[in-house]
Amino acid sequence: METNAEASSSRTPAAAEAGPALPHLATPESFPFPYPQPYSIQLDLMRTVFAALEDGKIAIVESPTGTGKSLTLLTATLSWLSAHGKRLDDAAEADLRARFTAEDPDDPPWVIESAVKRHMGELHAAAEARAARLAAVREKEGRLRRANAAGAFGRKRARVATEGDVEDKGEDRFLPDDGDAAPADSNLSAEVMALMATLDGGRKKEEQEEEENVPKVYFASRTHSQLRQLTAELLKTTFPAGKEDEEGEGTAGADDNISLVPLASRKQMCINDKVRARARDETRLNEACLDLQKSGSGARCEFLPKADDPRLLDARDGVLATVRDIEDLVLEGRAAGVCPYYATRRAVRQSQLVTLPYNLLLQASAREALGIDLTSQVVVIDEAHNLIDTLLGIYSTTLPASHLSNAAAQLTQYLARFRSRLKPRHALWISQTLAVLRGLGKVCDNYAIDAGTDKAKAKGELLDVNALMARVGGAGDAVNLIELVRYLKESKLSRKVSGYAESLEEAAAAKSERRPRTTSARHASIAAFHNVEAFLLSLTDARDDGRVILSLDNGAVLVKYVLLNPAERFADVVKSARAIVLAGGTMEPVSDFYSQLFPSVPRERFATLSCAHVIPKSNLLTQVVSRGPRKLDFEFKFSNRGDDALLAELGAALLSAVGLVPDGVVVFLPSYAFLDKLKTAWGSSLLDKLDQKKKLFYEPQSAAEVDSTLRDYARAIDAPELNAAGRPRTGALMFAVVGGKLSEGINFSDRLGRCVVMVGLPFANVGSVELQERMRYVERLPGASKDAANELYTNLCMRAVNQSIGRAIRHANDYAVILLVDRRYATQRIRSRLPKWIGEDVVVADDWSAAAKGIAGFFREKRARGV
Repeated sequence: METNAEASSSRTPAAAEAGPALPHLATPESFPFPYPQPYSIQLDLMRTVFAALEDGKIAIVESPTGTGKSLTLLTATLSWLSAHGKRLDDAAEADLRARFTAEDPDDPPWVIESAVKRHMGELHAAAEARAARLAAVREKEGRLRRANAAGAFGRKRARVATEGDVEDKGEDRFLPDDGDAAPADSNLSAEVMALMATLDGGRKKEEQEEEENVPKVYFASRTHSQLRQLTAELLKTTFPAGKEDEEGEGTAGADDNISLVPLASRKQMCINDKVRARARDETRLNEACLDLQKSGSGARCEFLPKADDPRLLDARDGVLATVRDIEDLVLEGRAAGVCPYYATRRAVRQSQLVTLPYNLLLQASAREALGIDLTSQVVVIDEAHNLIDTLLGIYSTTLPASHLSNAAAQLTQYLARFRSRLKPRHALWISQTLAVLRGLGKVCDNYAIDAGTDKAKAKGELLDVNALMARVGGAGDAVNLIELVRYLKESKLSRKVSGYAESLEEAAAAKSERRPRTTSARHASIAAFHNVEAFLLSLTDARDDGRVILSLDNGAVLVKYVLLNPAERFADVVKSARAIVLAGGTMEPVSDFYSQLFPSVPRERFATLSCAHVIPKSNLLTQVVSRGPRKLDFEFKFSNRGDDALLAELGAALLSAVGLVPDGVVVFLPSYAFLDKLKTAWGSSLLDKLDQKKKLFYEPQSAAEVDSTLRDYARAIDAPELNAAGRPRTGALMFAVVGGKLSEGINFSDRLGRCVVMVGLPFANVGSVELQERMRYVERLPGASKDAANELYTNLCMRAVNQSIGRAIRHANDYAVILLVDRRYATQRIRSRLPKWIGEDVVVADDWSAAAKGIAGFFREKRARGV
């Protein structure tokens, strides 16, 4: 166990402003944990997180999967939130008493106390009204459930026949929007329209300010399924609003009850089937939704009541009243005919816990769209080992050259059709957009020619944004990209052009006897302009920490914008939030978080904790396998991965291992290419021998086949089949790939993974232009060490290793063997980057006989104990 949560007693400004410090919780009884006796590591985690929130720190905590991490995080954060709310209440009362005393020192104490009591009563009135309102909603829900009626959002109103129908105004619908300009048919002056917009904005602001933005925890994870599991964990605790009502206790509405709001995109929550049918991707779904809300559109979405409509307020209260996941809210939204996407957005300010996927938290534009204000709030990011790569991925964009040519052709066709009907402003901007697209296309054509004769360029060419635009040349070089992107967004030009192209495609298919192109081909063509717009948006956000890479992919040119510095995109979160918790099952190595995410944050603001596992040490055996049965050293460097002797040695070791391990064995390999080499080198002879002992499975390259492969793998373990010789197999053997579909988010618990084998070190391709530039960039960061580039390179590898081997132990009673097959795992440089719950007890086997003896003894002891 290692913690430096108490390394510094200094208070941050956020903590100092919050009032007197709370006593740090220190005993099992202090935390309302749902089980009688938490594990010691769960108590350590709760104490560390609670202290970090109190002191306004950034906590980086590692708790292995299977140790109740999510439940422990919820208990710690919500315990602090509850205590913090009481403190704020006490602080408000003290502030009032001090203010009234200072205003009139001659007033007797009873007068001051009376005034304090009256004002505190006014402050409590809103909270009490909210609690009463939600209690009434829960009571109503109970009656409706018993009557088999609609759920949280109330009864569905009859539909107005003309609402929600998407209007077709002929080709006029393809003309660019005027953004914030006055509508063409308006008789009002621009000055009057501006004044009305100001007044309307003021009213909206007042409406928002009527609802207090209560202190809350924003809890983010990678996927909706992980957040769904979090909701289930929350229901185990005493915190959820409405839980007591559902269980018949009748105590809901207490001050400590936590309202959960699960946020998701329109793709997950839209219930307008007409819009969903017409919008073939998420971008177009968002645009179609927003179009149905525009003033004067004449086709407001039937499921979105106006802001002051009681149906929307009822839906907001239904979200707050009882804990539900996204699927429940969508079903109840359909039953009530009220949009769950906007109901959840409206509920955010009054909730204490908001769950959301990474991308909605990490993108400033998404936070703004959802009305998320992180100021003085708590941010918890689970599965945070992905955080740096997720930030880099969100702000990077890949654009095939074919999309550029498609978009240019579509825009040329569009301009020819509508030029005479365009306002001069639109005609000018569209002409400039076309110049940029043609210029970028020319850059790609020239690169393809150069790459054909220059091997170095064929690997990729790196440019900064200014160099790229200089190559675009002509009118494109003179275009203000920021203004151009602003125009594209305001005019919705990408949607107009793509819509027009789609209408021509449909008309041509209807007139001719030829078969229309496949849906995927048409979608790729129509999506071209949207992808171009996303790429241009990335260029405007490039600053000095982005690069453009030209490369070839199967002979086709790709233009990619890559972000190099995730810290600047995460800086707003760090600056705004009171405290941040980064949590994961395997957070090692943590040095990248300090250097790449928080380079300017003083080290004393961090609290770190690496938990041991809840399993006894005897339930895990981790061995470094340095040498094979034939005394050949295992070192799977990229240069010798094709060595037939080395591959044969690996095969011999695996053949021996599978005979010693019961049930399931999972072998992680560095790449799909290496898996193919193994199959070729081993041939049918060795593969047949392996299959005689355990049924063979291979990680599918298609995501659609993953579930069926896992089902078959589990079935082969639960009900072993006879092999070709008529003897029963002892389980199954799965070959998987590091960083592939089975290395994260898949649990090989119990019999599914009695042994996990990691073959080699999956270092990234050091020849990659993108990786080389990223390594150069981290070397130039302030305070970077001389070895910063190598640190990054090694850490990328070990983070992938740790995620893969973490698949083995998934709960307190699980047991497994982990084999690290490469002698480099014995070095301190590599071992120090393993999770501490694994790395502290690694056994280095100098030869295969020692490794085999360790495996056999481990499982012999388990059989003797009858487990």
